[in-house]
Amino acid sequence: MKNLIKHFLGKINFFFKIQKIPDIYNNINIETTSRCNLKCKFCAYDKRDLEKVPLTTMSIENFDEIVNQALNMGYKNIGLTPTTGDIFMDKDIMKKMDILELKSLLDGYYFYTNFIPIKEENIKKLFHLEKLKSVGISIYGHDEESFKLYSNGSINSYNKLIKNLNFLLYCLTNLNLNGLKIEFSQRTKRGFDLGKSDSELSKILKKLQANKVVDYSQNSEFNNWGGIVKEEHVKDLNIKLNDTNLKKIGSCSLIYSRMMIGANGLVNACACRDANFTLAIGDLNKNKLNEIINIKNKKYKNLIDRQEKNDFPDVCKSCDFYRSIYKKNDFIWSFRDQKIKKYSLKQTLKLLNER
Repeated sequence: MKNLIKHFLGKINFFFKIQKIPDIYNNINIETTSRCNLKCKFCAYDKRDLEKVPLTTMSIENFDEIVNQALNMGYKNIGLTPTTGDIFMDKDIMKKMDILELKSLLDGYYFYTNFIPIKEENIKKLFHLEKLKSVGISIYGHDEESFKLYSNGSINSYNKLIKNLNFLLYCLTNLNLNGLKIEFSQRTKRGFDLGKSDSELSKILKKLQANKVVDYSQNSEFNNWGGIVKEEHVKDLNIKLNDTNLKKIGSCSLIYSRMMIGANGLVNACACRDANFTLAIGDLNKNKLNEIINIKNKKYKNLIDRQEKNDFPDVCKSCDFYRSIYKKNDFIWSFRDQKIKKYSLKQTLKLLNER
């Protein structure tokens, strides 16, 4: 009933052209690597088209240039979470964070990780980075067996996760956080109760959860990655795979305010669930960022026009991550406690036309 009411209100807003688009300058995503150390059953990583989007890592030089272009356009925050992959599979990621620390125009940056490929020395370093505002840690499963089942990871990966979480607890206890927020998102089976679990993973998570700077959440509802992930992939996980038939009204907020610059230089209009970059609107190897994220770019303008006519590309048709600009969206666009200004479509198009 709640969803039906939201859909009805969205239709009213669509009729009267009432939109709420998050500030397009609040954040932009830069994928430094598309590689991952896991092959989770519920993720699009090992199901993506590697001929269209090969696994690669962005060079330090390209990263610095792209960051400068983004900041000169007015972007304030940078998300480093790959579309699919893990940030710490980039061997130069700490050097890239050092680059961000020196950018006076940058407010902050943030990322999610499975927290396995990171070294202890770099865990400690995270606490000394002044512009790093939020670190999200994704936990898959709730013990050794479920971790391996969900992630296709090895016992060595599980042990490394436990080791890193214990070291993180040590850092939380002994180091100054410098304003850093840490979020844990545990993805596991339906009905799981952390309080009743005594696995090695659960024990350390409960200790971390007790820290006042840590946010912890868990759920068993998983995204379908625009239809890439199917029931057959997750049938043995005891989870709910979200419906691919989500009703859609007008364009999605993501194509304005959740852009992704891929490790290969492609600029994609969605940073969240388009694993094959089918919504790519340009290539930084050929054009500047302000020429690509621009209403004068016909490819981008056509995408907006299509979605406003409720004509969605295939990946969008099946996507359960869609956020209509005609509905109220309680969606985290950058930092959990940040209030972001909203604009009408007319105002947003004006901003996109001034570039």
